Amino acid sequence: MNSEIYTPARLGPFVDRWSTRRRKKRKPALPPAPTPHQSTLETPAAPALDVGADEDAALLERILGCSHEQAARLLAGAGSLVRLARFGVDDLVALTGASRAEAERIAAACELGRRGLVQEARPAGPQLGAAAIARWFRLRIGGLFVQEIWIAGLDEAGALRGACRVSRCDVHGAGLDAGVAVRKALDMRVKTAILVHNHPSADLAVTPDDLRFTLRVHRAALSADVRLADSILVGPTSGYASMAEQGVLPGSI
Repeated sequence: MNSEIYTPARLGPFVDRWSTRRRKKRKPALPPAPTPHQSTLETPAAPALDVGADEDAALLERILGCSHEQAARLLAGAGSLVRLARFGVDDLVALTGASRAEAERIAAACELGRRGLVQEARPAGPQLGAAAIARWFRLRIGGLFVQEIWIAGLDEAGALRGACRVSRCDVHGAGLDAGVAVRKALDMRVKTAILVHNHPSADLAVTPDDLRFTLRVHRAALSADVRLADSILVGPTSGYASMAEQGVLPGSI
């Protein structure tokens, strides 16, 4: 039998280890109770915004972050929502009284909506005729108050490969190098191209300036081994003018 006597001094290390193990096994403290102003329930989500139910002025108000009265004044200054979408930034500032920042927001919103329509209506399939090309470009540029000149590229099957803007606000391309249009076609890697431009006046008669610019592009295209298949005019309303169909484009008859 072990007759050794354990004095308090000898028991000290054992007591310290036992106390440490007891401290480690303590249960974690409970989280504090919520204060009276706190809620344990989630805040219900706000109802989804239905922009389709908004009137025109309310939509413009959301875009600009302005008052409803100011949005209504801008629409009235433009004359209608359709006219508002046709204006450029400078016209919006001059004709509606919008600030330049507001005019840029309006123009960007209108262009975004226009691009959505254009992408959805993009013609597909081989051997596209002038009517299909004209319908598509009427969505893009037909309603503008400024003239734009575009060139569309067709692949070997006659399907639309792409389209590029050549000029903006240069009436009849008087100061435009015809080679610019041809280089745009070469960038699309096509051998067949179609010129398209709009007449903001809605008069789709081919003018002498239209014909002169088209002939300049035709000659530049020949030197680059690109065939200019047509030159089409569109306006804000239905209808179009095709120089190929009218027989005034070289090689069209």
